[in-house]
Amino acid sequence: MVRQTLSPAVSADYLQWRHEFLYKRLGYGLWIGLVCFLISSAHGLYLFIVEIEQLRTDLDKIFEEPLLAEQLRSITVIGFCVINSLLILCLIIHRSPWGHRYPAFIFLLFSGAVNGFITQIIATFFDVPVSPSPIIFLAFAVLVPLRWPLHLASQLLPIIYYVVVLPILGLTEIGNTPIYDSIYSLGTFIQIAWVCLICNTGVFVCERLRRSEFESQRELQIFLHAVSHDLRNPVIGSSMVIKNLLNQTTDGQVILHAPVLERLLQGSDRQLKLINSLVEAHHADAQGLLLQVQPLQVSTVVSGVLADIEPKLVQNRVNVINTLDSELPFVNADSTHLWRVFSNLIENALKHNPPGIQLVLEAEVLPSRSYASRFSNGSSGLGNSLNCVKTTNSRSRSQPMLLCRIKDNGVGISYSQCQRLFELYTRGKRARYMPGLGLGLYLCKQIITAHGGDIGVLSQLSTGSTFWFTLPLSVPRSMSK
Repeated sequence: MVRQTLSPAVSADYLQWRHEFLYKRLGYGLWIGLVCFLISSAHGLYLFIVEIEQLRTDLDKIFEEPLLAEQLRSITVIGFCVINSLLILCLIIHRSPWGHRYPAFIFLLFSGAVNGFITQIIATFFDVPVSPSPIIFLAFAVLVPLRWPLHLASQLLPIIYYVVVLPILGLTEIGNTPIYDSIYSLGTFIQIAWVCLICNTGVFVCERLRRSEFESQRELQIFLHAVSHDLRNPVIGSSMVIKNLLNQTTDGQVILHAPVLERLLQGSDRQLKLINSLVEAHHADAQGLLLQVQPLQVSTVVSGVLADIEPKLVQNRVNVINTLDSELPFVNADSTHLWRVFSNLIENALKHNPPGIQLVLEAEVLPSRSYASRFSNGSSGLGNSLNCVKTTNSRSRSQPMLLCRIKDNGVGISYSQCQRLFELYTRGKRARYMPGLGLGLYLCKQIITAHGGDIGVLSQLSTGSTFWFTLPLSVPRSMSK
């Protein structure tokens, strides 16, 4: 028995949440930053305007530079105007559609305005070196605890300016006091390094915890969807058989024929297998897909699927043309998971098309060389179409495969919908055209990829869709030795 696992990718729901969280937190942060900046600027303006004489005396004693007070006053006044204008600009951009789409730009502009970087540039014109403000780094880490690369970029701007640009420009002294050649400057660098490390580590850990929470929620959603979807069809099939038997009762007695009992038994066995596989996959250590691969005949699996969903086929007046027969070679696959793939793809055709469609099920063998050439041009050997989307699995290129197709002549799928058809669904403006489509096709992709095959869709509006996937052929033991 062969077992394969497939680890889930980053959830699209999480990426959407992270984007919205950053956007909303920036809205709060901009107002908080504007208020705090106005208060601190008012204090600075009071010192450099009202208390200028006392400040001039104190600075002259410390730095032996009589003009330093006037320079700092000019830096404070100009900085007040420039930074206040940038904060207002950030608020305006934040309310625009462009700002909602690119909140990272607002983050960098906002942080650069208040973390000392803009002040450093202004002070350069007055020959005054200004150090970064580590307390702002801490404030941003608390306010926006995600996307640590953004935090690192905002920290590096004032640090590089202080460590690299100022020495190049020759601004290494305040008055007669050097800013780099003392034990105090070393302590400043150590303090800044520790603050940056703590901020970025905290943001990284916080984001990983939040992402793990979303991934756990996604696994639970997939599990519940699989339980409700995969167990529904066998139950409906068994219920229909039992109802038909009850309608045929005479004198309270029911005559059961062997084929009826076999069908009920097959439905019960399939339910047990589904329950076991779902529970096993949900509790797998890797939180991935666990396969029990063995040689099997695809036509047998398809016959079971069609029997289970027969009531839906009748209800939707679907004309099913099943060309899969027992002459097809065996494939290496998990029968339960393969049943889920066919069930999901067929039910999607019923769900998203009007009644009365024609559904064609077919398969063909693709040798390894033919497989590689037919998939290299993006058409999958299925003809040309405007909307062609497929996943790629490099493991499947070196061996013969069985290509399975599920065709319908329904409404078709637009190009924008095809592009994200096999991803986990997202909400809001990015949601797909009908709810519930994402999880089923996402599970199909997970299952086929875990088997070592490819899956894709060819579709054009008003002409129907062709969902296809490949599975590795079973190699006889005599050939494998």
